[in-house]
Amino acid sequence: MSQSTVASRHAVVIGGSLAGLCAARALLEHVDQVTVVDRDRFPDEPKVRAGVPQAHHLHVLVTAGQRALDQLFPGLITELHEVGAVRVDAPTDILYLTPVGWRERFPATHRLVGVSRELLDWTVRRRLAADPRVRFMPGHEAVRLLGSDDRDAVTGVALRPRGADTEVRRLDADLVVDASGRGSHAPQWLDDLGYGRPDEIRVESGLGYASRRYLLPAGAADGWKNIVLMPQPPHTGRGGVLYPIENGRWMVTLGGLGGDCPPTDEAGFLEFARGLRSPVLYEAIKDATPDSPIHGFRNTGNHRRRYEAMPRWPDGFVVVGDAACTFNPVYGQGMSVAAQAGVTLAEQLRTGGGRLGRAAQVKVAAGSETAWLIATGADLRYPTTVGDQPPRGGRLSRWYLDRAADVANRDPYVLRVLTDVFHLVAPLSAVARPGVALRVLRGRPGPRLDAPPPAVAAR
Repeated sequence: MSQSTVASRHAVVIGGSLAGLCAARALLEHVDQVTVVDRDRFPDEPKVRAGVPQAHHLHVLVTAGQRALDQLFPGLITELHEVGAVRVDAPTDILYLTPVGWRERFPATHRLVGVSRELLDWTVRRRLAADPRVRFMPGHEAVRLLGSDDRDAVTGVALRPRGADTEVRRLDADLVVDASGRGSHAPQWLDDLGYGRPDEIRVESGLGYASRRYLLPAGAADGWKNIVLMPQPPHTGRGGVLYPIENGRWMVTLGGLGGDCPPTDEAGFLEFARGLRSPVLYEAIKDATPDSPIHGFRNTGNHRRRYEAMPRWPDGFVVVGDAACTFNPVYGQGMSVAAQAGVTLAEQLRTGGGRLGRAAQVKVAAGSETAWLIATGADLRYPTTVGDQPPRGGRLSRWYLDRAADVANRDPYVLRVLTDVFHLVAPLSAVARPGVALRVLRGRPGPRLDAPPPAVAAR
């Protein structure tokens, strides 16, 4: 990124999770100092912190997220591999049971990075902390935005120490980014300044899940690096994933719909795993050594705040990450969308003369669109889901996508396109291209697999 000629300024980022860290990196090219404010205290090593409870569970970094992080923090993905992150070739290394059967393990077209959330956040935070222009203010919470009537702009934030009943502190800023996550108070803050509140959309599938880390016995994972067992509504709403992370550990996440949530006790967790559609995941962990407690999670709804559609919007303010658009975490998109938002801010700052406002918010929203359609489209298949149902055309699209997923299990070309979409490097419309549609509608000869396919190298 080229150095901007914009005069010295100060920026504030509310929230020190991945979305906030990526936003801070983007802002650094255009200000003298960036202050990152967070209610939590940051650990001195890779540890799960209270402000990111989701770190106890599976995280996936898809191709678009890897590219965005490497653009913001050059060499970051290589650094993660050097400290233990695992390369997972997709679909080659994955035993994938879709709702309609097992997926062939074709030669790899994408790579996943097997890494824990705490190691990723810590690595990025350490990069930023090494820059003298970055200041962290842990243990503080933003209580409101500061505004300027004459300039129609946000001019800073009011802060106070977390939990303290003290007078707030004024922190002036030329740019403010809200990356405070699902619990963001930006709708109320904007309303207090006279801008009104955004329309909000919620799609709730009722998914609940639980996760645990394991050390697998020698040979338990021979021939694969990842197991994905999807639900098969209406027959079963249960699913599970086994995924490698650093230091030889494995993350297991089990999920269930309609109140059929995995237990968080030892016996119940294993029994739930044994009841999945295939025994392969249970067989892998039944004799494994637990490396963490079992953690449950229920806050899995999709929630979108339509800031980009508000009639008025202040200059100098942008909302990113889960504060703007939250996805069901089971689809593994949140980190990548957060990283892409950082790249978007960097581009908007360069083209906008170091300013942020409505145009940036519109671009951030557009960057969430494919992930939102994937997550809500998948969740709306389940009878437990509460939210706006798609019109008749939407139901036709769901039928087509279901057929495309079925054909992709046996057709490497269709699978490549679907994988490009899932990895957020192609829009959802790519699956409707004529060449793809012809193969989807004709289908591919060959029976559905009734057992996990062998590795490509073994053929």
